Amino acid sequence: MARSIRASVGKRNRANLRKVFFGPVVDARTERLAAKLQEIASQPRPQVEKSEMELEEDKNEMDVDTKVSTSKTRSKSRVQKNKKPRNSIAFKPHPAKGKGISKRK
Repeated sequence: MARSIRASVGKRNRANLRKVFFGPVVDARTERLAAKLQEIASQPRPQVEKSEMELEEDKNEMDVDTKVSTSKTRSKSRVQKNKKPRNSIAFKPHPAKGKGISKRK
């Protein structure tokens, strides 16, 4: 686990490290990432063309979707809970741990 710093001197030293040492590193990384994102965003999007066969498949799928009746959609929208099966093994109760029987006499 991380150790906390309660003393003000430790807090000041950590803040100075963050500002002087780690600050420029983080700023440089941010600049690199921003430049990379700008380059990616400036590139044109690749055009994806669908072939005639894919268009026909999409049309067939759409036809199937429209034929579904409302009764089936209601039953599919219900969430089915997976119940764990009960254990079928039953053990005999321990004779000394029976009801009303105390160990001490």
